[in-house]
Amino acid sequence: MKNSKQPAQIFWFSLMFTFGLALRLLFLPARTLDMGAYIQWYDYIARHGIVQSLGEQFSGYNPPFIYLLALTTLTKSFLPKIWAIKLVPIALDILCMVFTYKIVKFRFPEGPRAVLAALVMWAAPTILINSSLWGQTDSLYTAFLLLCVYYLLKDRPTAGVIAFAVSFAIKAQAVFLAPLLAVLFFKRRIAWYTFFWIPVIYAAAFIPTLLAGRSITTIFSTYAVQSETFAKASMNAANFYFFLHPRDYQTALLIGLPLSALLLLTWALVYGRKAYSTTPDILMHTALVSAALVPFILPKMHDRYFYPADVFSIIAAFYSPGMWFVAAAYQVISLLSYMPYLFAFRPQIFIPPAVWVNAIALGYLLWKQWRMTSEKEKRQLTNDADSTNWHG
Repeated sequence: MKNSKQPAQIFWFSLMFTFGLALRLLFLPARTLDMGAYIQWYDYIARHGIVQSLGEQFSGYNPPFIYLLALTTLTKSFLPKIWAIKLVPIALDILCMVFTYKIVKFRFPEGPRAVLAALVMWAAPTILINSSLWGQTDSLYTAFLLLCVYYLLKDRPTAGVIAFAVSFAIKAQAVFLAPLLAVLFFKRRIAWYTFFWIPVIYAAAFIPTLLAGRSITTIFSTYAVQSETFAKASMNAANFYFFLHPRDYQTALLIGLPLSALLLLTWALVYGRKAYSTTPDILMHTALVSAALVPFILPKMHDRYFYPADVFSIIAAFYSPGMWFVAAAYQVISLLSYMPYLFAFRPQIFIPPAVWVNAIALGYLLWKQWRMTSEKEKRQLTNDADSTNWHG
């Protein structure tokens, strides 16, 4: 019976992969404002050469992405530049597929679930649009967040922190997973000295640009400069800051930043000190909550910043089938958030429903996390009591 199902499974899996690939190829010629900036950087590298360009400040991104962009200029004689640039995030989509497969395979070593999870990730609308239509690089840092979670599942905290550090060297949005690391630190699953890998890896990522002659101050100030680019409490992000008036920007920062830090620390302490064992299901759910909670409560978030939540919600749905509506919700949230930028639709029409769907989804995730950990804690206390009575 098992062998009789294999041809049908191969057919449907191949169809899903082909569908995702065809749509990506269809979207390759699309050009957005962000792509216009990438093309300018591409032209600068092509004109001045890779080595000289790495030694100069001409882009608004950290060097790891610029290394990949520099490599795309080697194809200028046979590929249109917009195709070459978009092939980077598309290639990272495949890497996200691989890590999704490995994470689900860790939990379900038998059956087709891991392959199906990878293909659903590949065909998910927000993942597909982000890389091939928009040409954004969110799959790049998220791939290493997935690798981080994979190593944490395998109880390899040092490798997990190193993967997180690589992600952070690529994009500041890697901090969305930092609360998960804090929970595991408080549960003594990650030693304090392991976190020293983060500045080490971060600095190591810049060595090629330093050798090329770039000023160290321009390298380490990239995230600070990025944070000052837009003076808005919400760049169409699906959180409640969207409803604030532009004049409330400074107030949102003064109140929102310390309040968010306090809430995240409280969350990490609560789940870091509860007496439950961190099963794969609980760890995966905690990763999703971390990726969804941080951009929901922080100001200055952008429309794309729930991309990691999109990714982790899909994996969580394969870990727990009752989570499928959450995965679908995050697809809706991000798609609604993308509309104003990609298609010039009015934010006032699309972002408010995204905010409320997000609030409901996050509320459910927080409730489920409390329930999962409390039930696990109760079972462990019962087992400990039974063991004590038996030995007595």
